[in-house]
Amino acid sequence: MALVRSGLPLDTPFLAQTVAARTPQFFDHWNSAEQGMPYAEQFQATGVAPFFQGQQPVALLAVGLVGQAVWTAQQRQLFTAVYQALYSAQQRKALGQEQQRALEAFMTLTEAIGLETDRVQLAEWASELFLTSMPGWSTGYYEWDGGLWRARHTNVADPVLRDALLAGVPASSPSLSAAVEARQAVFFDQLVAHDELVAGAESYHAAAFFPYFRDGQPTAMFAIGSKQYQIWLPEDQAVFEAVGRSLGLGLERAWQAQDLEEQRSELQAANEDLEAFAYSVSHDLRTPARHVKGFVEMGRRAMAQGQLDKVERAFQVMEGAADQMNCMIDAMLALSHSTLRPLSQARVNLKALVEQARTHVEDEATGRQIEWRVAPLPQVMGDAATLQQVLTNLMSNAVKFTRVRERAVIEIGAQAGDEAWTVWVRDNGVGFDPAYADRLFGPFQRLHGQSEFEGTGIGLATVRRIILRHGGRIWADSVPGTGTTFSFTLPHVR
Repeated sequence: MALVRSGLPLDTPFLAQTVAARTPQFFDHWNSAEQGMPYAEQFQATGVAPFFQGQQPVALLAVGLVGQAVWTAQQRQLFTAVYQALYSAQQRKALGQEQQRALEAFMTLTEAIGLETDRVQLAEWASELFLTSMPGWSTGYYEWDGGLWRARHTNVADPVLRDALLAGVPASSPSLSAAVEARQAVFFDQLVAHDELVAGAESYHAAAFFPYFRDGQPTAMFAIGSKQYQIWLPEDQAVFEAVGRSLGLGLERAWQAQDLEEQRSELQAANEDLEAFAYSVSHDLRTPARHVKGFVEMGRRAMAQGQLDKVERAFQVMEGAADQMNCMIDAMLALSHSTLRPLSQARVNLKALVEQARTHVEDEATGRQIEWRVAPLPQVMGDAATLQQVLTNLMSNAVKFTRVRERAVIEIGAQAGDEAWTVWVRDNGVGFDPAYADRLFGPFQRLHGQSEFEGTGIGLATVRRIILRHGGRIWADSVPGTGTTFSFTLPHVR
């Protein structure tokens, strides 16, 4: 009895055989010494049945027969029936505990997310909640970014693996692609056997991945891994799935809030454009209209007096005023189209767009000495047609406002950030007073006279609308007489 209470090793022959078989085992003509139980000589036959939780053995039912060396068929049936009844009760209890833990995890995170709209904060809360139930695990939250799964939050301590996760995991990683293909949580008992593409992941065993989708496309991923556990238990799977589902609710709310904020910003910008349009109709368009009307009357008087040279001059002024009015109307239509035209979302080669823009502004640069300094440019996510408008407009402005320079220098470059690319177009032109920088992007707003530099004042307003619709922002830095830099951002994830 003392031996049994102190514990038997799993390699005890009759125990090892029973665990390996996973079913009741009957030992006739029992030899206690051979079976590693020297103080059980009173038994001539034994029966042993195993209890499991998931893949782990947790208990054994053992019965010894005294004065009988062989189990009868009736005795085997009775033993098996008792075992099955006990095993069913144990499984129901485990299932109840599993469901209770999952429900508690789900409710806790659902209450915690509240009105939070920061996706990384939501992921941190989900990670903390999971770790309260299953301490010692590594967690991570990833977002799809330019063809890679980039970690936005992780508690991985290994610097090599952490750097690899922050830099981005390839979409071809088997574990991640399995989650995307399954469109639900997936579990691995041996991660290294499935995911050899991630540097530093070879020390992990059990792992799980929960994918999230927007408009049918994979967008985010919640993942966990353990260096100790090798086999998933049903109750642990239930906890992970509960936390993953609750995080999904929070992410969906955050994405909806982001959409509403973008719509609000677009509506505000549209209202500003409408106000500018109304102002333009009442002021800017009236100017060429007054010129036409005034010189029509002047031409009539000149014709009556036979002054044909003055009539020709009146016609020239009216033609110029009509051309100016047409340009302004075309510009307003272009601004309207930039707002209404649906945007595509695809990988765009900025280098190709810059090269195309240079061909568009070649006529403006004819006969001039311009040094183009184009740094290596990335691929970004966006709408190629409208981004072409942006670069062509900014590069055209750079060519125009360096006209006074004997040697113009125009630079185009980009820099990667955590959330977005920053792209800039820099020139050594006339510049402007930075106190008026905010006026640059309003429709029909100009900081230079028409006699100095031609234009309608619509181009930068159109550029601003396009960048806003991409989820980015645009600004300008300048020093009068030195030059101007226009910068805009393009988010990695729209």
